[in-house]
Amino acid sequence: MLESRYLKLEESRNRLIGELEGLDEELLNRPASAGKWSINQTVAHLIQVEQLTNSYIQRKVQEEQLESASLAHSLRSLLLRVALHSGMKFKAPAAVAKVPAYASLNSLRIQWDAARYQLEDTLTELPRQQLDKCVFRHPYAGMLNIYQTLDFLQDHFTHHARQITRMRRQWLQ
Repeated sequence: MLESRYLKLEESRNRLIGELEGLDEELLNRPASAGKWSINQTVAHLIQVEQLTNSYIQRKVQEEQLESASLAHSLRSLLLRVALHSGMKFKAPAAVAKVPAYASLNSLRIQWDAARYQLEDTLTELPRQQLDKCVFRHPYAGMLNIYQTLDFLQDHFTHHARQITRMRRQWLQ
């Protein structure tokens, strides 16, 4: 089940990168409006979230006693999923809100490749007995197990992919 979730994440990422390849770098770095992120800034944010999530998981699994995921954790995870699919806008937590003013798509792809390889290693090395344990603290939903964390990463990606699609349409009309 971890593998299928990871592969879905990877498929989504590859599809997005494929859609963005060939677009002008100026367009990819143009903010949608004043104070809003550009497409490449949004991609940079997605990478930051994955990097920080993976770093947290790597630290957390080193602990001897991990909390088991409960019904309350499942409910908070479900509410997070609903919120991300609702189309609502959210302010990014400070840790993942500082994005570069300008970035090339190619450099972002290289960073994302590295982040994904690290995530894949983390998932491969995760002991079976930790699959139902809380390994990631989401800033709003609280502790999540690895399945809920991967669902969050996918839902977060989808949330921002919709924004990127709207920006692309706006620029290419």
